[in-house]
Amino acid sequence: MTIVEMLRRNAENYPEKTAICFEKSRISHNDCYKIANALAKLLLEVGVNKGDRVGLLLHKAPEAILSFYGVATAGGVVVPIDYNQPLVDIQYILELTRPAALIVDSQLQPLLSRLTLSCPNDSIVVVGKKSKGDFHEWESVLASTTSELPDMKVKESDVVYLNFTSGTTGTPKGAVTSHSHIYWNTISAIEGLGLTHDDVHLCMFPVFVHPHELFARALYLGGTSVLVDTIYPKSIAKAISEHRVTSMMAISPIYKTLLPYYKSPSFDFSSLRIPESGGMHTSPALVRKFKERFTVPIYPVWGSTEATGIALATPLTEEYKPGSMGKPCPHYEVKIIGEDGREAPLGEVGEMAIKGPAVCTEYYSDPDETKKCVMDGWFFTGDLVKQDEEGYFYFVDRKARMMKVAGMKVFPLEIEEVLSQHSKIAEVAVIKVIDGLHGEVPKAFIVSKNGVTINKSEIRKYCETMMSKYKLPRIIEFRDKLPRTTGGKLLYRKLE
Repeated sequence: MTIVEMLRRNAENYPEKTAICFEKSRISHNDCYKIANALAKLLLEVGVNKGDRVGLLLHKAPEAILSFYGVATAGGVVVPIDYNQPLVDIQYILELTRPAALIVDSQLQPLLSRLTLSCPNDSIVVVGKKSKGDFHEWESVLASTTSELPDMKVKESDVVYLNFTSGTTGTPKGAVTSHSHIYWNTISAIEGLGLTHDDVHLCMFPVFVHPHELFARALYLGGTSVLVDTIYPKSIAKAISEHRVTSMMAISPIYKTLLPYYKSPSFDFSSLRIPESGGMHTSPALVRKFKERFTVPIYPVWGSTEATGIALATPLTEEYKPGSMGKPCPHYEVKIIGEDGREAPLGEVGEMAIKGPAVCTEYYSDPDETKKCVMDGWFFTGDLVKQDEEGYFYFVDRKARMMKVAGMKVFPLEIEEVLSQHSKIAEVAVIKVIDGLHGEVPKAFIVSKNGVTINKSEIRKYCETMMSKYKLPRIIEFRDKLPRTTGGKLLYRKLE
């Protein structure tokens, strides 16, 4: 089923039901359908052809989702662009994808004059107040809403967007994603998590990272998506309470910031039943604390850009196993490949490979990277994992981050987990650096808790009681804060 078919079905079956909540605005499924058709009509009129890319420079607001719907209805390919990147990185994405049209928030419009664009001004739609120019206004699109579907045959196999990796450890790559990929990942999540038509979904990922995570499940089910363009904990708590959010997706630091509000009379968390934690490692200690305070457990999941969303999760019918990512979701296959190229036995660490109808099989205009990552239909994730006898998978670290200290394997995540338990440490990141004697050694970047003094000697003594000597961080550097993406992920490539 395509996004276009889902939009039409919801308009017919649930026309007045709220599809999108944002601040005080409510947009129905019928309005989503009409706006998508109107935007598609405009894109076709300005010369967007089937398969052309359309760039989105938008904040997390309804227009981002509606733009995705409109581009999909026109047979185009959505290219969400991270406007927080340096200008040179934005230009790289534009030159790689050469969008035939752009949809831009008026607050981000000044960026356009500093970029070389592949489309003329009359192929640019501006959301909000616009400056002078031959741009189309979003309000004019709304004024021409129509139920008439553009004459465009959209198939499940058609590419609908380029899902760029977050680039936390290297140059972003665009996973070529079809309507079918989104459909199968959505079906997998619905079956695996027991989602229903009545669920209200809150996604905390940025719109330019996984835009489909904002709407795909609710769109298929005829449900409701709630948008919050902030990671401020009170705003998140307010959204959960006011909209009776039942399902949410966030990275683990977001859940950690919610812990102090569990007894607050201002917020009601009782509706929340499926809090998923993905995008980075979720510590067992956080899972335990969250359940103690909110009575519902966090569900650690594993997903990726190339998997089109989550591919592993703890089954709701089974008990959470501390430290695990769960089991493969429906319609996904997972295997672990050892250093010898063969499937690793239970308990042995190896690289995780995934397969299934939701798994992307190529990167946009990057055959070399595709060849490195996709073999015989399997996508090699670059994540080192292990599996236990009950079929649960455990994340060990990124393959690129693993180091060998005097020939001994060391995983930075293990060191981070130990240091994060220290009472005086607020944040920590560990990387590998070249060492003339040992080959590679761990370097730790540490942010101490406010008003607390801690020294390198104290950290080393603590580590000596918690881990083998060869794993000890040889270099320690204190920072006021660690570099992160707008979604909260650590930017390891900016640490050296």
